[in-house]
Amino acid sequence: MEHTNIVIMGAGRLGQAVKTLLEKKGVTASLWDADTVRFPDQKPLQEILPTADVVFFCVPSPFMRGAIASVVPLTKPDCSFLSFAKGIDGTSGKTMPELFAELAPVHPLAVIGGPMLAEEITMGGNAAAVIASKDENLRAMLCELFSSPQFRAEPSDDLFSVALAGVLKNIYSVVLGIADGVKVSGNEKGWLVAQAIEEMVGIGKVLGADEKILLGTAGVGDLVATGYSPYSRNRQAGDEIVATGTCAVPGEGLFSQPAFTTRLGANAANFPLLGLLGKICVNHEAAKAAIDAFFANK
Repeated sequence: MEHTNIVIMGAGRLGQAVKTLLEKKGVTASLWDADTVRFPDQKPLQEILPTADVVFFCVPSPFMRGAIASVVPLTKPDCSFLSFAKGIDGTSGKTMPELFAELAPVHPLAVIGGPMLAEEITMGGNAAAVIASKDENLRAMLCELFSSPQFRAEPSDDLFSVALAGVLKNIYSVVLGIADGVKVSGNEKGWLVAQAIEEMVGIGKVLGADEKILLGTAGVGDLVATGYSPYSRNRQAGDEIVATGTCAVPGEGLFSQPAFTTRLGANAANFPLLGLLGKICVNHEAAKAAIDAFFANK
């Protein structure tokens, strides 16, 4: 494992945190970002990708299609990919495993999900994640690579359920952020969390996901962390929507909500909390009034 050549695509908060985690275990990785200001000392992709054994994609879902397209021509066929994105492709409505299957079908793939806020990892805090892959060797290698007293890694072979858990927790964490922003009571906040979990499980049944994964580390575990952490971009998006009526940096949850609702089709009507987010963020209804009406009429 010490000779594994790793390239991290994306030098934002997450990419830097992942690099820090690896360095603590004595593993070096090449970091690259489309914005050279973030990491000015980076080497060209043409130099670092041809010898890569694993590429970590630490880029948001809106940019994943382009990132995959830039990486695949430069990597060897047996190079493995690990996706950290917790959103869907806005063009196709595909989850990350589905998108990688379309654009990089020959490359072994893993996805990771769970409460692993970048700032907390960088500060030495604990984190947990589920690492999913159909490739048993890749799954085992990545779990060994990340596992430490600071980082709990749980293996799974269910890429779709882990990816869907990440999509849903991001969407519903925006709702929780909005609720916090309008200062709902603790009682109402607890009720909203219960509604979010109920809808996550219900959506999982519609789309064929494993309920245990949705209720576990990658789903509810990450929902709680993301929904109430001051470091969460989705949580911050909720605050910003309440304060200004819009959001300059929407994050994965707000980006995914419209395309995900479209993917659900007629089934979306069965998930009113998902619809509430659309009313506030797409139709620009007043957040406090919309949440009060939802609570009174659910």
